[in-house]
Amino acid sequence: MVLPDCGRRRMPRRALLMAGFVVLAFLLTDGLRPAHALPRYTAQYGQSCILCHSNPTGGGMRSLYASQYIVPEEIAARGWTEEESEIQSPQISPNLTVGADLRTLAYQTEGGNGSTIAMQGDVYLEAALGTASMIYVEQGINGTGEVFGLTRFSLLDGYAKAGRFLPDHGWRFADHQMFNRRYLLSAEGSDSPRSLIQPGFEVGISPGPILVTASLQGNSRQHGDNYAGRVLLRKSLGALNLGAGTSMVRRQLLDGHARNSGLFGYLAWGPATWLGQVDETNLLGRTGRLVAHELTFAVRPGQDLRLTYNYQDPDIDLITGARRRYGVGVAHMPTPYWSLLLMGNYWDTQPGELVAENDHYEGQLVVHWFY
Repeated sequence: MVLPDCGRRRMPRRALLMAGFVVLAFLLTDGLRPAHALPRYTAQYGQSCILCHSNPTGGGMRSLYASQYIVPEEIAARGWTEEESEIQSPQISPNLTVGADLRTLAYQTEGGNGSTIAMQGDVYLEAALGTASMIYVEQGINGTGEVFGLTRFSLLDGYAKAGRFLPDHGWRFADHQMFNRRYLLSAEGSDSPRSLIQPGFEVGISPGPILVTASLQGNSRQHGDNYAGRVLLRKSLGALNLGAGTSMVRRQLLDGHARNSGLFGYLAWGPATWLGQVDETNLLGRTGRLVAHELTFAVRPGQDLRLTYNYQDPDIDLITGARRRYGVGVAHMPTPYWSLLLMGNYWDTQPGELVAENDHYEGQLVVHWFY
């Protein structure tokens, strides 16, 4: 696929030097180590999101297996003793579990502009109703969140849920600034992923290596106008894990509609994991394109090198501006339940009717506490 040419130069030498410095610093520490044998991420181990999250489509509250084993044993630099693990358990009773995500972003751009933003402030509660059903409640700092009832059934390893939720679409990156999230329903961008949360009904099945979800959302006037679907096929070839899928989401707006559809996939081998997504957007009659790539290298337990590339053209038929963002950074989780992410980004832009900003650098520090 050939992307539209933004008419810009190559990435400046300063950006290349910044990327090279971060890569060299990590390679000089201990060298890249092989990944652990137990599941860590959907892409790296070809597992379903439900292995680590209460929500089958990922995000939000973590499962007990993730919080008590995967995080301290697989992800954090230092794990827990058996006694610490028992003390830190988020399970209040056999049928009641709690959780939380607190995420703060501090950023600085060229020219001295910067700020600190509360990216996320969510608390979770899961009430089990027997062995196959549950009530899930999420409360965010802006007063919204996912609230639904869910039941699982043995036929095709499926589930059904009803309530208020974020539809399953492409990759649900934790980084809200990734373009497939930030510009999904807005050419100018939206910092909040909550715009997609609506009441509705969703079903999903996972027969063997195939994952399929479909949802119908919206109020009575919008019934049938807001929907989403996602299909992912997973395959493991020895140490190589592959995944490819397609998804779409549609939203009815006050003055028209927004629809996104495209392809996404993953490739994981040893310490390297790649996630990619390409979407065609249709926003109020304008056809655009979104591209998001993330490449991570597990350097050592609790330390990862992260490279990102994002592209947006809000109207591929007209010259209305375009954005590219190159990012390089490091993620560090010294102990379970909190982590740091340091990113350096370069924005390469073609200003136009729908793109107001100019080329610039920015630094980001994200502090994340979760439970």
